[in-house]
Amino acid sequence: MAKTIILSYLLFLIPLYAYTGVPSDNSDCLTEYQKRAEIAVQLADSFEGIKEVGTNQGFDNKQYEQMMLNIGWWRGAQWCAFALKLIYKLAGIQSTVTGWSPTAYNKRHVIYTDGKLREPIRPGDAGTLSYNKFRNTKRYKAIGHAFLVKKAIGNSAVLTGEGNTNGDGSREGNGFYEKIRPLNANIHITRWDK
Repeated sequence: MAKTIILSYLLFLIPLYAYTGVPSDNSDCLTEYQKRAEIAVQLADSFEGIKEVGTNQGFDNKQYEQMMLNIGWWRGAQWCAFALKLIYKLAGIQSTVTGWSPTAYNKRHVIYTDGKLREPIRPGDAGTLSYNKFRNTKRYKAIGHAFLVKKAIGNSAVLTGEGNTNGDGSREGNGFYEKIRPLNANIHITRWDK
């Protein structure tokens, strides 16, 4: 019940925020992107616990299902990247994320890839996961899962919000979960501020 109320509240406020913006005259304040990234994390928190009905056939939360259908998801489709696309859209973060998980990798602003941290990981970053059986192919064909980074855990892991996963972290999932993913060569983190 509380999550439904929070979700309804966010869905009421986000369109107002996304279209009007928040003016800032204080240079110490968060940037517009950081504010939107915080909203993205709040949305991921509100989506946690939503479950699939069938195998990618729908959701137990009909409001969430309708939002997913509105952004292009269709019954039977994998939905991890669609979940990220929905979060970014509601938070007002511009991206080219589609329903295909490789599109969550923003090559214009890479934060962490191939086991190397290039700059600090921040809430709202996009994460992708490539799979070892595809390692000898081009990166976009290797990526098979997408998620939202909620926060960094030191320099060794990230706390995530993920659709189409399960308790074991599989990409063949049954719901939207919070996960801890260790940073390794299969994890890629990018940012959609450019």
